[in-house]
Amino acid sequence: MKTLYLHIGMPRTATTVLQKFCADNQEELNRQGYCYPVMPFRYRNTGQLRTAHFMFGRVTDENGNRDMEKEQQYFKDGFQTLYHTFQTYDNVILSDEGLWNCGFREKDNVWEKLKREMDANHFATKVIVYLRRQDDFLFSWWSQRIKEGLYQECVLSWEEMTEKLPIVHLDYCEMLNNISGYVGKENLIVRRFDRQYFIGGHIYEDFINIIGLKFSDVFKVQETVLNKSLTKNNAEIKRILNKLPDLDADSNWAFQNILAHNSNSKKDNEKYSMFSEPEALALFEKYREGNRLIAEKYMGMEGDLFPFEYTAEEKWSPENGEMLEDIILFMGTSYLRMERKMEKELQEQKREIENLRNTMKHPVRWVLKKIKSKFR
Repeated sequence: MKTLYLHIGMPRTATTVLQKFCADNQEELNRQGYCYPVMPFRYRNTGQLRTAHFMFGRVTDENGNRDMEKEQQYFKDGFQTLYHTFQTYDNVILSDEGLWNCGFREKDNVWEKLKREMDANHFATKVIVYLRRQDDFLFSWWSQRIKEGLYQECVLSWEEMTEKLPIVHLDYCEMLNNISGYVGKENLIVRRFDRQYFIGGHIYEDFINIIGLKFSDVFKVQETVLNKSLTKNNAEIKRILNKLPDLDADSNWAFQNILAHNSNSKKDNEKYSMFSEPEALALFEKYREGNRLIAEKYMGMEGDLFPFEYTAEEKWSPENGEMLEDIILFMGTSYLRMERKMEKELQEQKREIENLRNTMKHPVRWVLKKIKSKFR
């Protein structure tokens, strides 16, 4: 039977890294009977390597109006691409972390539609999901939304976000049980997102093992860290910048790059946590029993799915002692980038002026040069 390996994240568990890994190793995957087909569809603010996005992605026009007819057509065309790929390969890999939060958002949900396709076309689906402890995930998710900007929730403070929890599913047990109702418990592959639990000590080998292959040197590994998280202070700076009334995509991208650069240059201070110890413990206890059921039901292990550890000295606050330094670093980096951009543009203008002068001095030579260039 043909098998679809559907990697659904969860978000902030190196999904971008794994998607790039699959794309980079397409040739080797093909040689071993697997394929990671890149879909031709385009969605706003969504990378093309998110190959399962056609299952739930929303299509909008230039005015932001939803085009449901086109969404349905993309869904149909996406599965036609899957079936065409199955004609050559027994195993197909699709990936999109958005399935974790968006799989059940519609009345006729993704999993119901996937089940209909499985029954009608006789293929199996194995769902791959990595989990990280709820408090750890929550900050990472908030930081990412703030970093991306241009979302409704990208201006929420940490306190506002933890109170409202927009589109964030922290009850992992409930989510996995709902998904298993459509694909079967035996087809739900659950891993903990932590290097100490990865086969071979890194996520590439762990993922390759999940899909039934053996990791070796033939696989290309991306050394560059993709989608680096912002530090706590830089996330707060970006959150405030997201409130600018005239913020557009280009400015948002520029701010994002500057703050990501600064987050790479200066490590986050582990002295601070987004939670106080009592808050972290309360969140841990809230989901502890469900997490234990996941360990038992889906992983065949006893005890806690995650250990509880709190190593910070205090809860983070925007008024912390390093915030002023990080604001100055942002301003300085912005100035230097703007200065270099202006210098580059000035040099280009000088070259254009010099070319125009030469043309005006020797018009006949310029015409002959153009004619020769055309005939070549």
